[in-house]
Amino acid sequence: MAGSDSQDLEMPRQAIILAAGRGSQLRPYTDEVPTALIEVAEQPMVLHTVQALRQCGVERFLICRGWLGEAFDDYLAMLGEGVTLLDCPDYATTGMLKTLQIALPYLEDGGFYVVYGDVIFRQSVARQLSQSRGIASIIVNSKAPGTQAKGITDVEIVVTSGEGSSSAVQRIGKGRCTNMSAVSGEFGGIVKFSSLGRTAAEQVVKRLYQAGYPNTPSSASKVPWWLEPVEKAGVCDLLQLLIDEGTDIAPVKIFGGWHELNTPQDLTRLRNDTSIFLSEDEVRSQVSAMGACFLSEANDLKRPLPIVAKELNVELPRLESLVRGDLDLGDALDVLRKMSEVYPVPLNDLWLDADDTMNGVRICKADASKASARILDRKDRTGKRTPYYEYRDAAMSRCSQFRPEWIKELRVVTSGDPCDPDIAMNNGHLMMQTTLFIGPVDFLWVDRFGVTQCRQMNTGDSNFISPFVPHTFTVREKEREGVIIAVTYGGRVRRAFTEFSRVGAKRVAPLAGDKRDPKLLRRCILQRNLEAECMSRDFLVAKVAPHLSEARVVDLLSGEEGTYEELEILAKVLNVQLSDLLDSPLEIEEEVVVTRTEDSHEHARHTATYTLAPLARSRHQPDLKTFDVEVLDSATPGETLSCGLHCFIYHFGTEPIEVTWGEGDRTQTTMLDPGDSIYIAPLVKHSFSVPSERQTSPRSKHNVGTACAKGRRLYIVRIPGHLSGETLSEFATFSASGKERAGGETKQWYS
Repeated sequence: MAGSDSQDLEMPRQAIILAAGRGSQLRPYTDEVPTALIEVAEQPMVLHTVQALRQCGVERFLICRGWLGEAFDDYLAMLGEGVTLLDCPDYATTGMLKTLQIALPYLEDGGFYVVYGDVIFRQSVARQLSQSRGIASIIVNSKAPGTQAKGITDVEIVVTSGEGSSSAVQRIGKGRCTNMSAVSGEFGGIVKFSSLGRTAAEQVVKRLYQAGYPNTPSSASKVPWWLEPVEKAGVCDLLQLLIDEGTDIAPVKIFGGWHELNTPQDLTRLRNDTSIFLSEDEVRSQVSAMGACFLSEANDLKRPLPIVAKELNVELPRLESLVRGDLDLGDALDVLRKMSEVYPVPLNDLWLDADDTMNGVRICKADASKASARILDRKDRTGKRTPYYEYRDAAMSRCSQFRPEWIKELRVVTSGDPCDPDIAMNNGHLMMQTTLFIGPVDFLWVDRFGVTQCRQMNTGDSNFISPFVPHTFTVREKEREGVIIAVTYGGRVRRAFTEFSRVGAKRVAPLAGDKRDPKLLRRCILQRNLEAECMSRDFLVAKVAPHLSEARVVDLLSGEEGTYEELEILAKVLNVQLSDLLDSPLEIEEEVVVTRTEDSHEHARHTATYTLAPLARSRHQPDLKTFDVEVLDSATPGETLSCGLHCFIYHFGTEPIEVTWGEGDRTQTTMLDPGDSIYIAPLVKHSFSVPSERQTSPRSKHNVGTACAKGRRLYIVRIPGHLSGETLSEFATFSASGKERAGGETKQWYS
């Protein structure tokens, strides 16, 4: 049955979603829900599929369920009208073709879609498939098949022949191609059958599952050997048989915007591919923001758009569309690449990653954190590598500098000896770290004199660790769990990493000095400001006379401590702020800060609905704010919080908490269960409340182990992003009439 280019475009109004399988590789997620109900971007995967197909005109959905099938009943209202649930009792012993056979009799007249329950895709993917004119059409993801969790041997590969509208699928399925260079991509788990395609498919399925098969020789002879046993056959087997018997199947090639969910690693990739969930308005907003960056750089280069268009060899209307936000993401990236190639403008200054938050909040549920678990080994006293830490991810966002981690200490050291040979010290890291301790954990570090220090920490204790300080953590009791919530983050040095790489840290060191050596620090501060002004020592002496003697200037330049009045004179001559010349030495106890929970709660701040106990602080990181927050019974609702810092929150208590964020019609609420964590962007209003019994589900009270605190307890860490105090101080000097153009350029620099 050959296809025809002149065949009328048929837009099916119904779809079958194959969601019966166990998804065993996705444990622990599928221990509680089927794969299709795993939440991504705050809604189950199957709802993303339903919404994408609805926009293509689909009105009826047959969802085939098996493993934990009763869970779908709770989502019927969310899925909306036109959804029918079909039971597949033999899902554990049969393939997807059997599931499809169960659903076929429930279809109405006309064509239909078939979609795997473990795939998720952009609406544009569904639209491309809907516009295909083939008798049957399939999605083929041509973007590096076999590079995700599956290897190439496990991928349902697709081999095609012909080009353009004459392209057709020749081979499809696992192991059906020995020449990998011939592979066009992998099957996307989405099929569109026209009315003619449906007839062909139904005839084949009926023949395969006719009464008596496979015991009837006459029927068995009609089935190719590679399809046996039929009970285990899949959708690709049906498609290959249709091709072999003369049905043309058209490939609809895509290059991303699609994910298959087989393993926890696949889920991590999916949740981090934020662009897949963008609506048309959100794409426009992102492109418009990049257009503002583009226009700002053009202004800085003193080039009007017509000149930029000529020099980039890009049509002017295309650039104007970019500035308006009317290009798609691919076209926008192409223009930005050309600008980076032609002008000395880093691509990073032009490209903006999609916002991966839901209105400023990103949530990491406890089960998602558990699924990311990995064990790291360290040498023990015998020299053998044995388990030392279990690491799990926590809420992270592309929008912040956080790298938070849940870490369970696996090495038990009961001696209390900081030199115990079972202790394995790390080498320190570039990121700064603040830590909450839960359980009997020993914290060890090497101080500036090379001496190993040890502190016995307990639930609610906290610390701050400076960059590159060697440290480690062990548990001191065999019977109890020891866990830390380690929040590492990059400061201004991390954000200047590329410049450090180009210049070299050794060359930068004389500019900075060392806060452990106050005299050297003061000398370096004055010297770098003197060099920046191209001033010699003699010139400085002449400029400050008669207020300061030459001998006093020499003393100050050698690192002697100056008075307020002396520094004020120097600041005026050097054209800097007085604060630029002030030094703040790093005391021994400030390199690593340890704060006990008793001290934190002694200085706690009590509001009507919260108790906020300040945890480890460092004056050298003035924007770092950490708290142990207890949500009180009176929080119905809790008071609203907001600040200009990025916020990480981990629930280390035992009782669920309701979190609300946003304003007006953009207000959202979710349940934060023990072990969950969230990220909240700057200036997002949020509050924590006691949920009602009606809101609390049986799953809201997780067993988080012994490493927890009783009640509703939150660990809150706030840090600055690029909007640090220094950045805001600079922004405060901008012209009031043009401040709104920072980060959102709307005008050419001249009219």
